[in-house]
Amino acid sequence: MPERANIRSRLKKNNLTHVWLINQLRENGIVTDKSELSSVFAGTRNGMKVDAILKITNDLLDKYEAAFSAPKS
Repeated sequence: MPERANIRSRLKKNNLTHVWLINQLRENGIVTDKSELSSVFAGTRNGMKVDAILKITNDLLDKYEAAFSAPKS
């Protein structure tokens, strides 16, 4: 559960919406919607798809944060 809270916090910190995440997940082969995504982050859904959503979301946020925290010259 802390992983899910961490993802919610990172999305908020970076001002990223669920719509942004849904589109990014779709580009990575996972089709989902707002309702399913909310259930994933609330912890009411489990399974292989949820595991994939959490892993890919963490990877996406890592890449996003690395790109936007790069030193400015």
